[in-house]
Amino acid sequence: MFRINLVIFVTLLLLSGCSSVINQPVDNTTSIQSIEQRQQQMQTLNQWELAGKIAFIQENKRQSATLFWQRNDEKETEKLNLSTVFGINILQLTREQQEFTLDVDDNEYKTKDLDQLIYSLTGLNLPTRAMSSWLKGIAYLPEDDIIYHPTSLLPLSLTSRYNNQEWQIKYNKYHIINQYQLAQQFTITQGNFRIKIIIHSWTI
Repeated sequence: MFRINLVIFVTLLLLSGCSSVINQPVDNTTSIQSIEQRQQQMQTLNQWELAGKIAFIQENKRQSATLFWQRNDEKETEKLNLSTVFGINILQLTREQQEFTLDVDDNEYKTKDLDQLIYSLTGLNLPTRAMSSWLKGIAYLPEDDIIYHPTSLLPLSLTSRYNNQEWQIKYNKYHIINQYQLAQQFTITQGNFRIKIIIHSWTI
């Protein structure tokens, strides 16, 4: 259970979001941004909050949790909570500048190298630094490959290399949150490992 909880925590740590609830689906009446316009706009989205559900699927195992994630890149702070459907806390993660504090199973860990902590506890290399970019549908590295919808010009999928592994992110159900067009559903895949995320609300 401890190992699975840590897998859940690490992946969540990479989500992004922050403003009002999902309010308006993207449809044919939505104003189309150019790819460059959207990329520039998403780069400015550095304070957000999201709530939803996440599932981790590996081999024949599946673990799910509700999630709450708050991030402020300007102040370099972050909070992440995972809990069961019954409201039982699974883990709490906080960040102040470059130091992370993780509370899980009544144990507290502090580190400045989150990737290494996660690997030492779970044996998994997870894309902790990249997910906040991926969830906004923008590249984490210049060489990331993004495929866009031919009409809406919104990202359909993104392929990236992280820690010498290839990750693919697929996007679905875009909504307009204030002026931002953000996906509501994500599937993140690396080999036989999948992360599925459904966001119920973004706050910006």
